[in-house]
Amino acid sequence: MDASSKARELAPTVLRLGLVFLFLWFGLSQLTNPGGWTSWLPSWTGNLPIAATTLVLLNGAFETVFGIALAVGIWTRLVAALLALHLFFIAYELGYNDIGVRDFCLAIATTTVALYGSDRYSLDTRAKKDMALHSGVSE
Repeated sequence: MDASSKARELAPTVLRLGLVFLFLWFGLSQLTNPGGWTSWLPSWTGNLPIAATTLVLLNGAFETVFGIALAVGIWTRLVAALLALHLFFIAYELGYNDIGVRDFCLAIATTTVALYGSDRYSLDTRAKKDMALHSGVSE
């Protein structure tokens, strides 16, 4: 396998792990300092029967749990699709500005992971290989 082929093979893993860093950083930041994030909530959330801090904690938990799932590559397509939808919603709520455009582009990158699915280093791929090995089916 030449260097170009190796790089192409690693590209989906690099993208997935880069996005993992993003989701874990934001998720853990919200879990450790929810008060610092409440100003980012849309105004309509003030009408909900849930405190702003609780919403931030729920969001942080979502991003952290799904970030970990993406990190190990379990249910890669589904997890990436849910995270992408989450980012599209955030970008929509933020509107057309520098942060909204950034989050829209991150949503596109996360959609790319969802479309690609499991890469070589994900648990999904390993599970498929193990299942094929134990069932006697060759790839």
